[in-house]
Amino acid sequence: IAEAARRNVTGIGGLAGLSGFGSPAITNAVDNALADAAKRAVLSPNVTSAIAEAARRNVTGIGGLAGLSGFGSPAITNAVDNALADAAKRAVLSPEVSSTVSAAARRQANWAGALGPDPALRIALQRERVKPEIAVEPTAPTAPDAPDAHRAIPSEGTFSPEYSGPGSFFGAHEVVIESFAGLTSEVQALAAKNHDLRFVWRGQQDANWGLHSSLYRRLMAHRLVVDSPSPGEDSSIQRFPDEEAMLAAELGVLDEAVEWRMSETSALELFARLQHHGGPTRLLDVTRNPLIATWFAVEAGIADASDARLFALATGPVTEGAESPAGQPVISEVLAGSRYPFWTYGSAEERAAADWGTGSRRRIWIPPAYDARIAAQNAAFLLEGVPMLTRETLLFRSGTNGRHWSAVDVAASMSIYARPTHPHSRPRATNARLAPLFSFRITAKAKAEIREMLDRTYGYTAALLYPDIQGMSNRLRTRSDWLDPPTSLVADIDG
Repeated sequence: IAEAARRNVTGIGGLAGLSGFGSPAITNAVDNALADAAKRAVLSPNVTSAIAEAARRNVTGIGGLAGLSGFGSPAITNAVDNALADAAKRAVLSPEVSSTVSAAARRQANWAGALGPDPALRIALQRERVKPEIAVEPTAPTAPDAPDAHRAIPSEGTFSPEYSGPGSFFGAHEVVIESFAGLTSEVQALAAKNHDLRFVWRGQQDANWGLHSSLYRRLMAHRLVVDSPSPGEDSSIQRFPDEEAMLAAELGVLDEAVEWRMSETSALELFARLQHHGGPTRLLDVTRNPLIATWFAVEAGIADASDARLFALATGPVTEGAESPAGQPVISEVLAGSRYPFWTYGSAEERAAADWGTGSRRRIWIPPAYDARIAAQNAAFLLEGVPMLTRETLLFRSGTNGRHWSAVDVAASMSIYARPTHPHSRPRATNARLAPLFSFRITAKAKAEIREMLDRTYGYTAALLYPDIQGMSNRLRTRSDWLDPPTSLVADIDG
C-alpha cells in the first residue's frame, strides 16, 4: 500500500514545494503520511465494498464467495491488487491528504532554529526501531578516552555545605515578586532584555520544590534519596536516578501498556496521557503563557503559606550573532510517532551526539487537543534526558562564596539541565551552550492579590483552566461556600 502511494505521488505538484526541501527526513515524513492515508482508504467501508465487487466480477464461474481465500485465483489476486492500488491513488490525490502532506512538510522544514535540525531525528532515521525482543537497558555512560572536562560525572555523593535544598539552588539567581504589578513588570523586562530567546513557563506552588518530573521523583523515593539535607546532620551519600534508571522504568511502563491493551499507542502519546492523569513520566508540564503558569503557582488552597516559584525556561542557548528568535523546538512527527522511546541511547557519546540531557536543547511536544484542558492551558510537555553532568558544564555558582555547585546539588534541584541566570542579567553565549533558566519567587503574602487580578482582570479561573467535570468535582470537594444559599434566597423561601 505504501509503495502504491509512493508511485502515485510522482508528478503531483502543489504539495508545499516538496521537491525544494530535498531532505531524507521530509521524504520519510511524507511517505508515512501517504502510507497512513492509503491504509485509511483501504480499510474504509467504501473500499472494502469496491474490493468485494471487483472480486465478484472476477470470480465468474466459481460458485459463491464463502471459500474465496481457498481458491487462490490469479484473477482474484489481480483484482484485489488493482483495487488496493486504486484506493491508494485516490487517497493520495484527495484534498485531505494533500493538506496532510503539506502540513508534514511544513513541520519538517520548520525544525531548523538557532541550533539547526534536531540530531535525535537524524539518529532515529539512521537506526532500526527498537523491537520488544531486543529492547535492553543501555550500558552505563562512559567516555574513557574523553578529557576529564567532558567526562560524565555520576550524580552521587554528599551535598555542598552551601546547599540547603532546591530553594537555595534557585534562590542564588532569583527575583522576588511581591505584587501583580511587580510580576508583569518583571516578565515584560525579561522578554525585552532577551528578545532573541523563546520561553516556556512553569509555575510551582512551593519555591523550595525541585524542578523534577514525576518519574524522577518516584525513582528518588524508590532509592530513598532526598533533595535537601537534614538540618544539624551530616549529609549522607545520595545516589540520584540516572538516565539508565529512567529508561528502564519507561520500558517497564510500555510492558504494562500491553496488559492494558494500549500497545499500539506511541510512547510519547502514552506518556502524555499518563502525565495528564497523574501517572509517573519524565515529562514536565509547561505552558507558553506566563500568566497561566503564574495561576498554577498561586492556585488557591495549595501551599498557601509557602512562597511559590515561576520558571521561565529558554528553549535554546544564547548564540553569537543571532539576528532572529530561534524557532520553538517542537518534536517532529517522526519522533513523536515512534512506538518505543526514540531516546534509547546506549552510550554517553550517542547521548551527547543527540543533545540528550546536555542542556543545550529543549524538546517541546504540543500534544493533540484530546482533552479540553490542553487547549485551555496552552499546554505543552518538555521532554529531556537526565542531566549529563561534566566538569565543563558544572558552571553554576552559589550566591555566597562563588563556589561551584556539586553534581549532587544539581541532581537534587532539577531533572533537566539548565543554567540558572538572574532575570536582570543578559545571558551570554558560552562554550557549554546551556539554555538559561530564569526564576521568580512569589511571596506567600502576594498570592491572594495575584490570584484576584488573574481572576477579575484576565479571567483565569478554575472553570477556564479545568473545563471538565473533573475540574468541577475538585472545586466542589475543596470548597464549601456553595453549600450556604444566599440569605435573600432563604428569606424568599421562608416567606
